[in-house]
Amino acid sequence: MSIRIGFVGLGTMGTVMSQRLMAAGYALTVWNRTEAAGAALVKAGAKWAGSPKEVAAASDVVFSMVTDAAASEAVICGPRGLIEGAHSGLIIIDSASIAPEASQAIAQRVTAAGAAMLDAPVSGGPKVAAEGRLGIMVGGPEAAFKTCEPILKNLGSMVLYTGANGNGTTLKLIANLVMGVAIEACAEALVLAAKIGIDPQVVIDITSLPGTGPQTGAMATRGPRMLQHNFTPVHFSANNMDKDLTGALRLAEKYGVSLPAASASREILRAVKSQGKGQIDSSAVVTVLEAMAATSVPGAHKAK
Repeated sequence: MSIRIGFVGLGTMGTVMSQRLMAAGYALTVWNRTEAAGAALVKAGAKWAGSPKEVAAASDVVFSMVTDAAASEAVICGPRGLIEGAHSGLIIIDSASIAPEASQAIAQRVTAAGAAMLDAPVSGGPKVAAEGRLGIMVGGPEAAFKTCEPILKNLGSMVLYTGANGNGTTLKLIANLVMGVAIEACAEALVLAAKIGIDPQVVIDITSLPGTGPQTGAMATRGPRMLQHNFTPVHFSANNMDKDLTGALRLAEKYGVSLPAASASREILRAVKSQGKGQIDSSAVVTVLEAMAATSVPGAHKAK
């Protein structure tokens, strides 16, 4: 491929996305705060750069996939950041889930440096990313999007252009509002079933059945983890879900919209965080509800 791609931020998602791009034939230059995270990619043929600035200088398109707005600003606008390596035609794609106003502010600085920026947060976990089935919501200049659309389609089965900078991150907040409330509803259903004496597994079965009214992907992916009390952060941590629900609530306040279900879901997430468990999977909200109901989902009686 003639387009040179850079990738900054090699956590679980960043690494899987990088592997997809390399498998598609793109030459990749990578950087991460801890160099060891890039070892496997370098062994597979990626080039290691000493800083985000060096990644930008060696690339036509650079992805950034970091944890929050502060990290995005640091790797893009900070010392030896991407904009220090900006050149004509450079496009920066920030795939972090951050507040729309933060994304817009960073985009203004990128534009002032002579490059273009797209906010392109993704929906889906590592397994979905490995299969190239992410949902990608893109905001920013349409010309930059058209240039990057073929690249993004290697990563996502649904690539949506949403308009101006900040629109991609806004849509991601709205999508995660749905997911956050759905996970809470799933936990409530399983705890209620357990308290009654109905096997929670049958609740998962009926709400995961394609074509039925209560079918939800949240139950299909998180329900089994709730039963197993397996809260390793494979999907989306309690910290991250709290961040996004907080962002959605702030957006709602700005526009005068009431989000009562999102507010309640955030409070249960904050109970998980108050126990010092914010880093584990957000499906851990089930443990808070179990404590409130004095019951246990994994130990539920089998349905008669």
